[in-house]
Amino acid sequence: MGTIFQIPDNPSVGELQHLLTTCSNQIATLTDLVATYKADAAIKTTAFKREVARATVKYRHDGTAAVVKALVEIDADVIAAGNECDNAEAIYGLAKAELDGYEAHFVALRKISELRKTEMRSFGS
Repeated sequence: MGTIFQIPDNPSVGELQHLLTTCSNQIATLTDLVATYKADAAIKTTAFKREVARATVKYRHDGTAAVVKALVEIDADVIAAGNECDNAEAIYGLAKAELDGYEAHFVALRKISELRKTEMRSFGS
């Protein structure tokens, strides 16, 4: 992740072909990564919810609902699971944003290619 992909101002036909291929390959790679990160985030979210439930049961007799909620929030295992969940969600979000960026570039490249084809046809006639 994190590769900068730029479309030149006036790409040649060869550059367009190369850029479309590169972009397609990145989309395929990122699609697999995003799916993996999404699954990991879902697993970590479930683990976090289970830790909250475990801690709620653990502290259920330690006072009012507000006190139990506070004890659950400061439980070390809940904090650790929450941090892992937040990290997994952040990684998933970044990968998804990068994938969305490549998909937008791909659409732009296709539009530029179509314009070039139209230009070539008009010059050829």
